[in-house]
Amino acid sequence: MIRPLGLGLALLCGAGCTQHEPALYASPAEQPAYAERYPGTLGAIGNDFQASEQAATRATGDFAKYPDQLDKPTWSVVLEVVKAADRAGATGDLAQSMRETDSVRAFYGAEKESIHQKVAGSVEYAAKQKPCEAENLGGTAAGSVDRAIDQSIEDRIHDHNPAIRLIEDNQDAIGKQNVDKLSKQADQITLASYAVRVRLPQAKRDIDALLGDASTVKKTLEDDQKRANDVLADAKASRPAKTVAEKRRRDASNALAGIDNEVAEAKRLAGEMEQRTKAAQKSYDDALQALLKTLDERADAQAKEAAAKK
Repeated sequence: MIRPLGLGLALLCGAGCTQHEPALYASPAEQPAYAERYPGTLGAIGNDFQASEQAATRATGDFAKYPDQLDKPTWSVVLEVVKAADRAGATGDLAQSMRETDSVRAFYGAEKESIHQKVAGSVEYAAKQKPCEAENLGGTAAGSVDRAIDQSIEDRIHDHNPAIRLIEDNQDAIGKQNVDKLSKQADQITLASYAVRVRLPQAKRDIDALLGDASTVKKTLEDDQKRANDVLADAKASRPAKTVAEKRRRDASNALAGIDNEVAEAKRLAGEMEQRTKAAQKSYDDALQALLKTLDERADAQAKEAAAKK
């Protein structure tokens, strides 16, 4: 099975179109838990946009090197693989797969330390019940979980990329020595295509939607902070109630301390996103067209050479 996926792009859940669609759910801006996460969510979207933009730029900068990395493949097949990889990046099937894998990555990233502790604890407990000489079994098991999750995600994304299927179906024409290299190239083309055509436009939609919640979120935090202060000032409030109130006050205060800066930065970035997305799309399209031209020329020359030998 082909498994060389290099996920250099951190990918956001997104749809394949930048037109705003009617929301199927109400804004959670009046919910305190959402409001507490709001500044961090704004910042994360902005960071992700910039990381995806940079990763796409790095990937497209390598396109020109791809043909010379391959050793005498059937160039017409390579050309079709590249076209399929490009198309895959803008398809709903891949986007849905990315949404699913992003959810897994986000969950596992947030809970990784806790999961590691639980896995390590379970393994070490089992080892004590049935003593063995191996050391650090818990750490080894936790690392194995990381690798298994990463591999499963990569395999799942490959299953949704028709370019990888095309490589698998044409391994003889591509050449055994080229299969892994071409698979890595196809991955990067698909991920760069997805970034510039889906992810970057979606990030603009997401940040615009969040900015629409800013004033309500701030009021929600202020109201929650006041409620917590009222409980803390109430001599009749129980100790557990005051413990919860102290946490609520602290979380609301922390969010309020960062919200103005995050909103200001998000507004600045939102004003640049459309132009920067168009620039990234043009760079990608220019690099892709140059690559397709090179491959087409090599395929034509190879066909002529084969015909001359007949």
